Amino acid sequence: MKYNTLNLPNAYKKAFKDADIRGVYPTEINEVVAYRIARAFVEEFGWNEVIVARDMRVSSPSLRKAFVAGIRDAGATAIDIGIIDTPGLYFASGSLDLPGVVITASHNPAEYNGLKLVSPGAIPLTGKTGLTAILKRIEMNASRTIIERGALKKQSMMRKYVSYIKQKTKFVTKRRLRVVIDAGNGTAGPLIKELCANLPIEITPLFFELDGTFPNRESNPTLAKNQTEIRRTLKAGTYDFGVAFDGDADRVAFFDEKGNYINSAFIGALIAKHLIERFPKSTYIYTVFTSRAYEEVIKKSGGKAIRARVGHAFIKEVMHKQDALFGCEHSAHFYFKDNYYTDSGILAFLFVAAALAEKLGAEKKFSEIIRPFSTYFQTEEVLVEVKYKELALQEIASRYESKHPESITYFDGVTIHFPEYWFVIKKSVTEDALKFVVESPKKQIAYTVQKEILEQLRIY
Repeated sequence: MKYNTLNLPNAYKKAFKDADIRGVYPTEINEVVAYRIARAFVEEFGWNEVIVARDMRVSSPSLRKAFVAGIRDAGATAIDIGIIDTPGLYFASGSLDLPGVVITASHNPAEYNGLKLVSPGAIPLTGKTGLTAILKRIEMNASRTIIERGALKKQSMMRKYVSYIKQKTKFVTKRRLRVVIDAGNGTAGPLIKELCANLPIEITPLFFELDGTFPNRESNPTLAKNQTEIRRTLKAGTYDFGVAFDGDADRVAFFDEKGNYINSAFIGALIAKHLIERFPKSTYIYTVFTSRAYEEVIKKSGGKAIRARVGHAFIKEVMHKQDALFGCEHSAHFYFKDNYYTDSGILAFLFVAAALAEKLGAEKKFSEIIRPFSTYFQTEEVLVEVKYKELALQEIASRYESKHPESITYFDGVTIHFPEYWFVIKKSVTEDALKFVVESPKKQIAYTVQKEILEQLRIY
């Protein structure tokens, strides 16, 4: 197919976000968009080779075909590594020192798809570092005349990838761990089977079949509506803990042996404390939405906590600059310096499993181990559509500032602290909406404030 002779969809610009390209297929992203982006990616940076990976979404094969065509028409070689999780693309880019793309919409519902572009070393492209330039090339239709098409190579990275991950975790345990794993019909399933085959982990698999229609639950595992089956399974059996992945396995949600969802910051605090014991005074990254418990554990343990803007690309940028050992985001992303400063749901799962293996036993359960970190209750992130988001944000900030909070901070939104609760509210980058979370030592107070903010936002 000659993609360069076809018209772009009218809404294609909506797919360009701050840190990746993502939208509804085919109205915001389609094969023509993928082709044009591929050509612009090669021509803007002069790449000779580009790694191409994809997830299992229904539209991913055709988007992959178009992207490969764009790479080749720009004169570069496309290295196709097939279906793999997003962290697998990061590993390929880091280990081969090549640019790449993974075709995925991550945690979004089935009707979405997208592209995550990285420079060599798994460094993500953002608006500042390349996405804006790519968009401008597409707008100007600036592709060069095809002189000589590049080649297409197929290369499997799975064996090296599995070996690499296993090297990062060492198990010392007196018994096998029993874990419920919900792959959500995403890319985590095949990888988990490979990884756990020779590890002291007995898995109970849920939804391991690759299916881009997401027939059993939506892709985001942090939402309560998507946790029904793993909670039911954990409550009905005798397990040590459970995990659930999103579609491209860069997110992982944790559950205790009773089926209770665990705030990602508490998991992050467990990991950080373990790392600080081995690497004193090391640096850790968090965002405005990360529970206060994470920052407090790091500082109390002798580590250094540094805040970054919400979003994987911005966290990775700060991690590089600060040479941070680990990062934690409220949305179930966990970042590791030892993994090219990138996020990996699989690595987070194995790291926690290995850290707990020595402690788990009849006398101590996962819920008991995590309890010291569970000092606060945080509401789910709420997205509220508003017509005038800048005005709404200013009005909410002014209203609570008049109540004389302990502090008010303007960084990546507004953070307002009161003695019994605190909340963060910020503008959505992609929608006419505000999003916020509330946290308190007491669940009822957090929900009361959440309801209060929701009522106030309705007038905007």
